[in-house]
Amino acid sequence: MDPYSGRRLFGRPLVVEPQATAVLVIDMLNDFCEREGVLGNPQALALCDNQNRILAAVRDKAGTVVFVNEQHRTNLAPTRAFAQQMTHTYENTWGAEVVEPLTAGEGDLSVIKRRYSGFFQSDLDLVLRDRVVRTVVLLGVLTNICVRATAHDAFFLGYNVVVPEDGVGAMSQMEQLASLYDIATHFGWVCDTSAVCAALTDGQPIENSDVTLGSRLTSV
Repeated sequence: MDPYSGRRLFGRPLVVEPQATAVLVIDMLNDFCEREGVLGNPQALALCDNQNRILAAVRDKAGTVVFVNEQHRTNLAPTRAFAQQMTHTYENTWGAEVVEPLTAGEGDLSVIKRRYSGFFQSDLDLVLRDRVVRTVVLLGVLTNICVRATAHDAFFLGYNVVVPEDGVGAMSQMEQLASLYDIATHFGWVCDTSAVCAALTDGQPIENSDVTLGSRLTSV
């Protein structure tokens, strides 16, 4: 057994309060998910059915939905290396729009992020605190980059972090497994879509998955 699986920080079940729960949909955008997108990987669209199930469940219980969308300006002429790499999801373009298979509700919110984490120098934390949110459920792409960065910051800010493995995707099994292992052992609860829906609709506790090297998890 590896050193951490048997003594995970999040070994206890988590009971969520739906009205104190926010589902964060991270970067499910045309540039990342559609074949014609700048960094498009259409296999990510396979996540939408599970994502829509969770979105419907949290809306039905008066929880919060926030689309957390990477977006960049076209007229910055950036000189720093990171900003020079952000040649996608430009504001006011098709690539920065949420993919069509995802259904948006009338009361859903949106937050623009400029870096990997949805919390970094955005108003996401303020939005969630205004809603008295204590638990965040993370959906989207990529598990090992923007989802993981957002999970870290959510944990540091004191939120309960839940990541359904079949609602997020990485480009390979290695990236998916390593990221979910780290989240499950150090930052939050890893489960699946059915567990999140049962927690929201029926009050069932969320059990943390035993993510190990032998796990077979979703990649896109």
